[in-house]
Amino acid sequence: MKEGFLEKKMVWMGALFFILMLQVLTAVYFCNKKSGFHYDEYYSYYSTNKTYGLVPGDRAWKDTKEILSEFMVREGEGWRFGLVKEMQGFDVHPPFYYYVLHGVCSLFPGSFSKWSGLGINLVLFIISYFLLAAIGSRVFSDNKRMTLLLCLLYGFQPGVLSGITFIRMYMLLTVWCMAVTLWHAEFWKRGLRLTKGKAAVLFLLVFLGFLTHYYFLVFLFFLCAFTCLAEWWGRKNLKGSILYGVVVCAAIMAGIAYYPASLRHILRGYRGTEAAGAFFDLKNTGMRLGFFADLMNDSVFGGSLELLLILLILLAITFFYWKKKYGGEQRKGLADLAVPHVLWVTMGYFFVVAKTALLNAEEANRYELPVYGFCMLLLLAALYYLLKALSKVLTAGENKKTWLPEKMGIIVAGMGCVILGFQLYALSQGRVQFLYEQDKENVAFAAENKEKAVVFGYNPINEWMIWDESEELMQYEKIYFVNLRNEAPVEDEILQQAEKIYVYISRMDEGQLLMEELLEKNPKLSTKKKVRELLYCDLYVLE
Repeated sequence: MKEGFLEKKMVWMGALFFILMLQVLTAVYFCNKKSGFHYDEYYSYYSTNKTYGLVPGDRAWKDTKEILSEFMVREGEGWRFGLVKEMQGFDVHPPFYYYVLHGVCSLFPGSFSKWSGLGINLVLFIISYFLLAAIGSRVFSDNKRMTLLLCLLYGFQPGVLSGITFIRMYMLLTVWCMAVTLWHAEFWKRGLRLTKGKAAVLFLLVFLGFLTHYYFLVFLFFLCAFTCLAEWWGRKNLKGSILYGVVVCAAIMAGIAYYPASLRHILRGYRGTEAAGAFFDLKNTGMRLGFFADLMNDSVFGGSLELLLILLILLAITFFYWKKKYGGEQRKGLADLAVPHVLWVTMGYFFVVAKTALLNAEEANRYELPVYGFCMLLLLAALYYLLKALSKVLTAGENKKTWLPEKMGIIVAGMGCVILGFQLYALSQGRVQFLYEQDKENVAFAAENKEKAVVFGYNPINEWMIWDESEELMQYEKIYFVNLRNEAPVEDEILQQAEKIYVYISRMDEGQLLMEELLEKNPKLSTKKKVRELLYCDLYVLE
């Protein structure tokens, strides 16, 4: 018997690792395709590895090595976590993710690579995979086939793969949300009994989650509210609820004490103010919920959610029909508490984030990433428990029908294949975000023309927009920056004698005037031609 148990366990673990291997290989494939960076990704590197500061200057040449140095750890300047914390104080995010990124970059001084950030996300994905498997095993009462199906449908989600290819803190936030959920899952069956060790683990999870992203507090609120109510009213465990609440509040207070800037970020920072305004604006509720529901449909289910909901509704109707016809009691166990708990937390987080997050097209899928795995879990749980209840009804009483229990595995596998098919089709249609494959050609173009004269005319009001093209700009040897709001003439011998000038220009009238001035002062140049449009500026060639 022991040998049989070990054999089954080895098969189970082998299947779990095989699925993980396929998903890691898929993630590496998309990571390898990533050829450019989102502005926020540049900021991830810049705010962890800052050297001089990204100041372009005005009517002056800037060596692009200075730009490159802002995104990497220079020799002898690693492990500067104090500077990382200080930099985040000027922004709107807590510092823990940036500590991790800076630590990895410090291991490879003198280099700027996408793999520093992507490597972190790949490791975090693997951790989240096992955390979700552990949560699923509790929700499905150790039904290993359902847990394997959950894991299979988690790592092929376009939203999860997009989270891996986006070099920001959202995969780390996902890990903390899953970890704290798993911690609670250990207590849903037997009530809160806080030992010192368990309290210390909870304290650490809350502390680190708070220092990773403020949306962790949204997740934590719904998680803790449900837990306290279940313990206090459901199990009459007032003492346990109070001790539990003290640990959670102490961890949050410790986070604030360590990082006082958090209060300013939440209460007075521009993102906190924007989020509060959006949350209390009731008129935008329908639009925002619809927007993020569509994103979730594409990012989690590959566009199959409508079909899946119809199938679940038909299954529910079938259940109630046969239950009315044959009757049969449905036993409820404490294990079932896991499903409403996850449902409550997922719905609460989804609603609040949908009301407060930035509406930046498909890129906004990152904000809901922490509950994408739970969305899949809930759909599979609905299918699993409906089929389980229906099979009990059909096998009860005199009119026993055994066909459903026998076909239950086939039905679940069939729906899993439908979801997986939609996911894989979505992946083939380019639903993974943050790859910027077109940037590969742009970077190659800049590298081919690295010795040419290059001018960047920027709007000082939105100076940060310059650095959205950082990797392309790094390819040139040097760049002449011009503040377009400054009306002083451009006097430079190199520009006046160049055979050709490439001009990156912000979309404003002063930019056209700058190019006319460059043409007028250089007798070798007579025409201007737009090479291409970039996100925040256009590239022209004067020749």
